[in-house]
Amino acid sequence: MAAGAENVLLRLRVLAPPKGVAHSLQGKVGEIVDARVSTGRTLTFEIPARLEEGKAGWRFLGDFVRTEGKTRRFVYVGIGKHAGQPHTHWDRRAKVDLPEVTPTMIRQALAGKLVLDGSYAGMDARGEPACATVKVEWVMKEAAR
Repeated sequence: MAAGAENVLLRLRVLAPPKGVAHSLQGKVGEIVDARVSTGRTLTFEIPARLEEGKAGWRFLGDFVRTEGKTRRFVYVGIGKHAGQPHTHWDRRAKVDLPEVTPTMIRQALAGKLVLDGSYAGMDARGEPACATVKVEWVMKEAAR
């Protein structure tokens, strides 16, 4: 596999976000990507990434993957104004941590077949869009052949 080639697909689902609120992926420099307004149904974002070995071990990289410290990797989901929706009072982001890399993930990524599925509740206990660091359980899935 060529260096820099995408070998991971992160499939992130925002479950039942509040109706009428825009959500989007946020690129490394804050660009809004794949924005859409919620109808109250699950929103699914497919995020291309790659898994590469570096000096400190294997890590996720890509146009949407951000870093914090030496090991923390995450993506942002923009909400409301952060997703390009101008006439709303919502101006939030959800921070979605990526999982720790396992040997099985490395093997599947090297074969170009790593798909990780994750989801989080799109609405908090007050009925507002979920934001800040959200809890996501990532599960490896079979890649489409």
